[in-house]
Amino acid sequence: MNKIFFCTLLFFCSKIYAQNDPTGIWEGKLNTGSISIRIVFHIDKTDVGYKAIMDSPDQNAKGIPCSNVIVNNDSLIIESKLAGSIYKSQFENNESLKGIFSQRGYNIPLNLKHVLKETGLNRPQTPKPPFNYIIDSVEYDNADKTVHLGATLTYPKTGGPFAVAVMITGSGLQDRDENIFEHKPFAVIADYLTKNGIAILRVDDRTKGKSKGDVIHATSADYANDVMASIQYLLTRKEINKNKIGVIGHSEGGFIAPIVYSKWNQLAFIISLAGTGVSGAEILLKQQTDVLKPLVSNSAFDAFYSLTKQTLQTIHDHSNETDSLILEKAKKVFADWKSALPDSILIPLNAKSATPELYANAQVKPELQTWLKYFIATEPNQFWSKVRCPVLALNGEKDIQVYAEQNTTAIAASLKKAGNKNVTVKIFPGLNHLFQHCTKCTVNEYGELEETFSLEVLDVMGQWLTKNIIQSK
Repeated sequence: MNKIFFCTLLFFCSKIYAQNDPTGIWEGKLNTGSISIRIVFHIDKTDVGYKAIMDSPDQNAKGIPCSNVIVNNDSLIIESKLAGSIYKSQFENNESLKGIFSQRGYNIPLNLKHVLKETGLNRPQTPKPPFNYIIDSVEYDNADKTVHLGATLTYPKTGGPFAVAVMITGSGLQDRDENIFEHKPFAVIADYLTKNGIAILRVDDRTKGKSKGDVIHATSADYANDVMASIQYLLTRKEINKNKIGVIGHSEGGFIAPIVYSKWNQLAFIISLAGTGVSGAEILLKQQTDVLKPLVSNSAFDAFYSLTKQTLQTIHDHSNETDSLILEKAKKVFADWKSALPDSILIPLNAKSATPELYANAQVKPELQTWLKYFIATEPNQFWSKVRCPVLALNGEKDIQVYAEQNTTAIAASLKKAGNKNVTVKIFPGLNHLFQHCTKCTVNEYGELEETFSLEVLDVMGQWLTKNIIQSK
């Protein structure tokens, strides 16, 4: 999912206090309901007032410049034009602030504490030097020089040439380690597999780290072309076995993997980690409706499910048409849906006063961005059903983003159509979308857990690669 900040508007009391000094580090959490995101402000005093930078550590965003810092008696306002955000707050005392963080129409309470240093998270699996393998930081371009990619190639110190896997990140722009909540799952996977004889190339997504390229108009198919650029680079390396180049994709990366195969059928293997086997329309239908299930009556849930399904299907079926035409169709879907329901259903869903125009602009229009529309409309079966190389498809039983049974079943069925005889599918009990052992198994828990990636899954990947790729002729 794309990573954004969130926001709102605060009414200040007129009571006057002595001027407060906000110099220092202020830290708090934005609780958006499904996820909690840390926000940190670093404030310094200057000759003409104050300056600040903002961090969002859980989104791996640091040093965001703030354009305006205003201290007025008991109030503090911090604005960042770059992030499109504003934080309006009041001092409760010298050590705490109570306020609202606003951005892109979102208004979310954010209370901050004055801290001596930014809170770190314990991530015991993150690899630490010294390393007993070679680490090369590399950069290369695609064929027409429109995309520049930065990456890390790791391979054993002795032996070779080595089988290699290109790592493919999930949705949203991420760095080569797939950094999320200070977890670095791709670094953990690379460390484990390199120690077991597999070279790994992990790559910054466009605009992250050392990579550059258009992201506004890019789809999963474009990101598959980036993987192809990585493969072309690997073909130039003497340390790499040219006949044993494969991919390991997580989430959307698991969807991109068979697209890569459709472009280069010499791919030696695919490991899909929580990859998708059904269309984005089906993925989002469960994601968008399951959260509502415990909050409303069965009849209200059924009504909401029906509207969401019709809307996503409209985008899926008409993705090649103009956005304006899709929005008009969505307005009619909403109008017809609303007219058939009583107030007893509409009111709990906050739909009583909603108009078709509001629904189309607030709900449907954001789903028409280039990448998301492609994801909603594309059927992975068209790619998986042509894959003939060895495939290992793994999912966590507690995954609430890419549902295990739904997607592994679809992937296996598509590979059967391809006549692929070397397919291994495994669902791990108790693991979430990041392959962590979870308790609450929510998105918010990703950052609360110290485990980055299950050792059991690493072991399965390592043994499968040894048997099917390293030891194969």
